Amino acid sequence: MKRTDVVTAGLLSLLACAASAQAPEAAGKPAAPPDPIAEIVANMRKAEAGLKSVQIEMRTKGVQPSGLVVTSKGVLRVLRGTQSTAGTAAPTQLHTVVEVEFEGGMKSRTETAQTEDGIVMAQSDPVVGDLLVRFDRKVTADLEWAGEVLERADLPGMKDRRVSAPLGSTMVAELQRHFLLAVDPRPQRQGEAGTWLAGKRKPGLDTDDPDLPVADRVELFVRAADHALLEVVLWQGETQLQQLVVDRLQLGVELPPKGLTVDARGGKVRDVREVPAMWEQIEQVLKQAESKSQDGVVRPSKR
Repeated sequence: MKRTDVVTAGLLSLLACAASAQAPEAAGKPAAPPDPIAEIVANMRKAEAGLKSVQIEMRTKGVQPSGLVVTSKGVLRVLRGTQSTAGTAAPTQLHTVVEVEFEGGMKSRTETAQTEDGIVMAQSDPVVGDLLVRFDRKVTADLEWAGEVLERADLPGMKDRRVSAPLGSTMVAELQRHFLLAVDPRPQRQGEAGTWLAGKRKPGLDTDDPDLPVADRVELFVRAADHALLEVVLWQGETQLQQLVVDRLQLGVELPPKGLTVDARGGKVRDVREVPAMWEQIEQVLKQAESKSQDGVVRPSKR
């Protein structure tokens, strides 16, 4: 969603502001009319809270500032921890496969699997070559922390909005921050009932801020049956800058263990510290987070 995100929204987590709800109503002041967008987001979050497993197949198409067209398709599998008899919850398991194609034919593929032991990632890229690396639990925890401090989700371990909010509630809430969303009259999408939301960019936003959408308007669709966000389209004038489409969404699906692991294909898994370019990037990100963090808080592995 950000200008710096090429393929997917690496997605920000938002907290609901309760200050106005806590303030007493002025005597005789009429109650504010219900906010349909807030109601939609609330319904999405309620549905997300009860999900134990989900598999999402999605695709994106975007145009970079240079005019280069980038497309992607991916599969996300999330298995949330279940409550044990001891009262503890098993950690969430995550598996993703993302294939990216740049205009001109260059392609890359990244597969990751995350468990309580850390992350295994297999990457095939014409620029950096083939990689098969492991991030141990300490590095994973550091990256998760750095992602929260820097509000980023573009490195392994950093929280993805589709994991914490698989139906897309966080994305809708974030778009509402930047666009004047309103309910559109269209009642359906491809024969499925739901709500279209559309709106222009809010006035006064810094057009040079790389963390804000460059688009001047947006359209998105939330399906009524399961409160799932199925499509987002960002526009600049008549040019479609980015489109995200969920082709298939399976809720409560059985996810066998084999489907949540990376196929090493006989390769040897290296520790990420043994890959200089990648480890240097991670160290730079962690140092940036430490510099930005308040009260001198350092990465979890140093505490």
